[in-house]
Amino acid sequence: MTVVRPRCDRRPCDFFVLVPVALGLVLGLLLPLAVLGAASAAGPPAGGAASFASSSGAPSGSAASIAELGTAPSAVVVGTTVAVSWQALGPGGARVTSFSAAANLTVVAGANGSNLPAWVNGSLSGPLHRSANGAFSVPVSAWSGGVLSLTVSVATAAPATVRLEGAALPSVPPPIPISVLPDLDHLVLYDPVYPTPGENATTNDTFWLVRDRFGDPTPGAFLFVAYSTGLLQSTSVVPVTWTGDGATGAWVNYSVPANGTGTLRVSDAANDTLLGPVEVFALAPPVVTPAASLSPAVLAAVALLAVGGIVGMAVLVLGGRSRPTAGSAEGEDDLRRLAEGRATVVEIVREGGPLGIAEIEARWEPPPAPAAVADWVASLVTDGTLSATIGDGGRARFVVAKRPPDEPRVTLDEDALAREIARRDAAVDDEESERS
Repeated sequence: MTVVRPRCDRRPCDFFVLVPVALGLVLGLLLPLAVLGAASAAGPPAGGAASFASSSGAPSGSAASIAELGTAPSAVVVGTTVAVSWQALGPGGARVTSFSAAANLTVVAGANGSNLPAWVNGSLSGPLHRSANGAFSVPVSAWSGGVLSLTVSVATAAPATVRLEGAALPSVPPPIPISVLPDLDHLVLYDPVYPTPGENATTNDTFWLVRDRFGDPTPGAFLFVAYSTGLLQSTSVVPVTWTGDGATGAWVNYSVPANGTGTLRVSDAANDTLLGPVEVFALAPPVVTPAASLSPAVLAAVALLAVGGIVGMAVLVLGGRSRPTAGSAEGEDDLRRLAEGRATVVEIVREGGPLGIAEIEARWEPPPAPAAVADWVASLVTDGTLSATIGDGGRARFVVAKRPPDEPRVTLDEDALAREIARRDAAVDDEESERS
């Protein structure tokens, strides 16, 4: 097939092709310049301006003043969230809904203006950052419709003042005073002062210092002391009062039936357990009889020693005539060891009491302690020189008993004892010489 193409002169064809191309190039250059010129004359878009203002922190909208919106509570409990709000107002008193600006919020003590521990959150911006000088930075994004809404939580009980300030604000609103009170419902016990052991066998009087969860004194709060046994249950309400050093505290007292047990629980007004539940026991009487603390074997040994001492003293007083044998000499050594051992025990207990048997043996000089220390302690308890109490773990502890001022005392004159023994020996020797 033969393709037939139109034929034309070369010059006319080039003209018709080049003219449209040239017009397209001219229009492509002129249209962008016209659009840019119109945009420059009209100014930047509204959205772009708002975005720039928000990122730079510059205020937007025109307001004449800043005023508190609503009324914040005048008194709150420590740690409670307080809502505070401000609004931007125009010259006529109407709210300027387009206003927003960066600012600073401070939470200070009403007495001296020092910074108080606190937390601040924005309803739109979230937690606010606190700078080194104690001020919270309020961003532009925290405003909405010309209103700034924040929440403040103060972590100490004291008169507080909340201030909103900033160079971008048209005016500084009046400060908001808030009285922050201690939390009387949620308490903490600390630093107990326990009673002296042995003062009373069936009662306990312990003084506890009391504060709230934030460390504030809590005058006017109450403790609820619940004590129960298998037969009865009682709850007493104990007031928390001031102490002499500016803290607050309360007495926790309870009584246990003799030889009985019970369960103790201390709670606050929120019914949170502050102490317990713990099982408590009646203490043993401060003075224990030998039958209650000493074994029958020890009692028998004490009785034999007492009889031996009485017999020996009777022989000395009556001037016995029998010559001492080797056995009687050993008995005298035993009596001497008994007297010296008892005196040493009394001296150790007087210096360091109350002490247990093991503690007395540990203080013996020179060590080691004799095996008869327990027997000597038992004899001292028997004659009333020492008294026994029950300490921690049910172990007996010994102290020197207090004697009435008019009670007679018997002392041993070792020199007189030696002279009487020598006189007895001389009399026996003379009698045997006469017989021989």
